[in-house]
This record gives sequence, structure tokens and C-alpha cells, in this order.
Amino acid sequence: MDLIPMHLGVSHFTTPKVAVEGLQEALLQNDTYYGPNEGILSLRQAIAKRYLEEDGIPLPESQVLITHGAKHAIHLYLQSLLQPGDEVVILAPYWFAFPDLVRLNGGELVSIPANPEAEYALPVEALQQAITPKTRLVILSNPGNPTGKVYSPEELRVVADLIEAHPNIHVLSDEIYDGLQYERAPYSFLRFEHLRGRVAVVNGFSKSFAMSGWRVGYLIAPFEILEKAGDLQLKTISGVSPLNQAATTQAMTHRQEIWKSFKEELKPKKARVQEVLETITGLQYFVPEASYYYTLDVHNYLRAANPAASYQTAEAWAAAMKEQVGLEVLPGTNMGMPTAVRMSFALPDHILESALLRLKAFLEQ
Repeated sequence: MDLIPMHLGVSHFTTPKVAVEGLQEALLQNDTYYGPNEGILSLRQAIAKRYLEEDGIPLPESQVLITHGAKHAIHLYLQSLLQPGDEVVILAPYWFAFPDLVRLNGGELVSIPANPEAEYALPVEALQQAITPKTRLVILSNPGNPTGKVYSPEELRVVADLIEAHPNIHVLSDEIYDGLQYERAPYSFLRFEHLRGRVAVVNGFSKSFAMSGWRVGYLIAPFEILEKAGDLQLKTISGVSPLNQAATTQAMTHRQEIWKSFKEELKPKKARVQEVLETITGLQYFVPEASYYYTLDVHNYLRAANPAASYQTAEAWAAAMKEQVGLEVLPGTNMGMPTAVRMSFALPDHILESALLRLKAFLEQ
């Protein structure tokens, strides 16, 4: 049986043509030597221009560090900020790599439980209660992975007020899916300029630009932290390939056309999945406001909620679906949602239709 991979964190889109042309031009110019550790100037300027045009943020390019992917940016930031025993507060569900990255850099993860019953609204009271004298960092994902939840400016403003009242706490905002927001325009946490000395943003080109294999991300952070992160990068990888940066410079410059094209194709896929999910009794789900995942809550198919169910855990449920109908999804246990799974819809239409047929066959047997 062929396997349909709906568990992957990449889309079916190919790298935008303008990015490929950017790489080709750099090759013709023999730009094949070491580049500056902090990143080539044209890319950092393009990123700074993006935040000025879309968020009204006068960001100097010197505050942008180009990294070997967004995960590398997070690692450099955490290593530059945390001391052993520092507490890091994160809202569940979260990207599965965050707990290991926090522990790897000496932090202690404090997870706030997911609230699907409130459609994953930002739980300000729970966040406030989680803060202790040991809290050093709050991590936000906006848009969220796995949910595709987009926090409103009003929600973010309440968080900003809370952070302002605790001067020792920093914020890391993971905004890597911001180009794939279906209704709202991106609203970066950098907009809270009075907190600029304690706010960092990580972003990159793997998701909203379909350039996961190019390994280019970036970190925007306070200068003191950015200097440490840049020094760590210099001692480990000596910067990112200038060829790949030339490609991503073109992608960033043409971002609006790229994002529009991607979203025009993703929207009907998202609607088609919702149409099918609505017909399945007992399955709960969250309609994403960004990205290309549905979060499926399968607790009604587990023994804790249904003693007659065949499965004890979401992992067992997902494994059975993979074995029986060849459909693979990502269990959410490592993402702070033990009774849910993440399911991508960024697939060619004919494969997506086959996947939805298999999902219904498995759940309605």
C-alpha cells in the first residue's frame, strides 16, 4: 500500500522561481566564497525593509542575524540568553523541537496546557500564574504550530503589558508561518517598541517560502544578545552560504507575490478538508487561521473517553491508521496535546482527495 505523508512539516510547493534565479545569478557572479558571518547585506536590508513596510518598524539591518535555518536561530538565541535553571514558559500546543532546545541550553520548560475548548485563545491568566521569580523567557508561536492559530493584536497587547510588568522576562516570538495567514495581515511582536530591549523574533524561509532545504533563517534580537549569538555562529559554522542568501534575498523581495500564490492554492484545500471533517461524527478539529495543518482531537476514539475504543493513546491510533489505510499523521504528545494529531493538507489535490477518503474509511469502520 502506498503511504500518504500528512505528518510532514513541509508543503508540496516548489522553490519560487525568483529564488532559483537569484542563486543562478550569484553563481554567474562567482559569489562562491565565505560571506560575512552576520549575513550578506542585501538580505539583511531586505528583511529590515519588510518589517518597515508591513509593521511600521524602523529596524536596522544590523539587528538581523542570518542563521542556518530557524531552528539554528532559536538555538543561538537560547544559548545566548539562558543560564542553568532559568524557567522558560511556553503555551501548549507547541512545535515539538522547543522542549529539547530549551533543555539543551540549560532551561527548565514550564508548559501551559492547551485549551482547545477556547479555540486555543491566548490564556493570559494561566500565563500570569506560570510566572515565577525564576522565569527568564516566554515563547510565543504566532501563527501557531501545530494549530495555525493566529493571535489578535489585542491578545498580544495584553501579553506585552504582562511582560512590561516583569522587567527580567524576555519574549521569543516564533513567526515562521506569518506569510501564510489567510485573513489577518502579519502582526509581529516587534511592534511593541517599548519592549524592544527584551523581544526577539525568529523567522525563516522554510515554511512561507517553501525553501526548507535551503537552510536560511534569521534572528532579530536585542544587540547584546545578538552579539553573543553572532559570536557563537562564527565559532561554529562561520555563516550561511552566500549563494543561498542570494536566493532568499529575491524571495523576500517578492514575498507578496509568493505568499498570494501559495495562499490561493491552500485556501480551497483547507475548505475541502473542513468539508469532509464536518461529516465525521465524534471527530473534533480546529480550523487553522494560518499554515497548512489541521489539529484533530481524537480523544473520542481513545479508551479514556470511550471504554469500547480500540486505542489507548493517540500514538496507537495514528499507528493503526498508518498500517490499515496508509495515512500518516503526527501524534501531538511531544507538542503538548496528547490526545490530538497534526495533519497537513499541503498536498496535490488528487493525493489530498485520496487521503480524505482513507481518513473517512478508517474512522467510520
